[in-house]
Amino acid sequence: MLEFRSFANCLNGLVFGLLLLAPNVAQAATKDKAARLLQTEAMQTDYAETNFKKAEQKLKKALNQCGASACSSPVVAELHRDLATVYIVGLKQNAKGKTELKQALKANPDLELNEDFATPELRKLFKDLGGHEAKEEEPEEEPEKEKAKEKSCESGDEDCLEEEPAKEADTDSSKGSSNWLGLHFEQDLLLYSEQAQVCAPAPGGTGAANYSCFQNGAPFTGTIAPGPGNHISSGVGRATMRLLISFDRLLTSNLSLGLRLGYAFGGRPPGADKFFPWHAELRASYWFGSTPFEGSSVRPYLSLSGGLAEVDGKVPVEYYDPAGNKKTLDAWRKTGKAFAGLAFGVMIPFAGDNGLVPELRAQQMFGASGTVFALSLGYARGF
Repeated sequence: MLEFRSFANCLNGLVFGLLLLAPNVAQAATKDKAARLLQTEAMQTDYAETNFKKAEQKLKKALNQCGASACSSPVVAELHRDLATVYIVGLKQNAKGKTELKQALKANPDLELNEDFATPELRKLFKDLGGHEAKEEEPEEEPEKEKAKEKSCESGDEDCLEEEPAKEADTDSSKGSSNWLGLHFEQDLLLYSEQAQVCAPAPGGTGAANYSCFQNGAPFTGTIAPGPGNHISSGVGRATMRLLISFDRLLTSNLSLGLRLGYAFGGRPPGADKFFPWHAELRASYWFGSTPFEGSSVRPYLSLSGGLAEVDGKVPVEYYDPAGNKKTLDAWRKTGKAFAGLAFGVMIPFAGDNGLVPELRAQQMFGASGTVFALSLGYARGF
């Protein structure tokens, strides 16, 4: 009787322990479904559309929801694996990707890569960390086809020759374009220094160098009384505008050479000499970052440029005529037709191989010396 009671007590304890354990086991996978929904959105939608940051955020959110025990180990392993794919293939952050792969294999040592997103680089790192990929089994040939093949081989048929294995396609779609075409609008800003006697003080007189004075759109031929006026102060003023087309080619992952051609608007009216409206420029650019054109991040750059262009700007000049009447002239300043410049800009990529390109440039004009700042906004398309 005592032995039966002891056995019954042990059985009751075992049942009670299993009842306590069951909710914990069930709880471990309570958030698998929600995590997989985020995983699908991140990889099938955001990653596929190259929205790598959104994919990263959703996978991190899924891992946070899983916590320490709310998801099963296979689900946690796949989330770490996909986050590693986003880091390595999409964002080019290999160190973070390596850490995620380690976490994935720790959660599930039998984990396999997702063949829809695997690249040669990702495969190598996965293999180096101890991961393995499933080998596809070759389908057995049907007996009839096998017999026919053997028969053709015996007769020396050319169909019997062994076919070369197809080369593995390069699935790394993150490599950026090497050639870029662009369209840019540029606003020139001309630096003025303080200047007296800007316009000719009297018929036959000489005004300031590189200035031409106009009144009502025609060259000024009147008389300026001596005394106050006929003076400009130092500062920066709006000058010519120009529309440019560009072509840039990447020579390395960080260095490009380019050409810009265009036409300038807003030069001085016809007078003693004509405004030169054409723009021709060669430039070399250095792009900051590690392989900046293989990701979707903002791409800052520095450019050295040189070429042919003319920048004109006008400022109002007050003067007094011999009768003491106060009047106003347009004093147009011209620059030389050669320049050298230094520019800083960024390319803001969007929708694949497209980018917005704001830029600020400082340039020195030669011939008729002048200092110019130029602000431009462009659109570039890679191919």
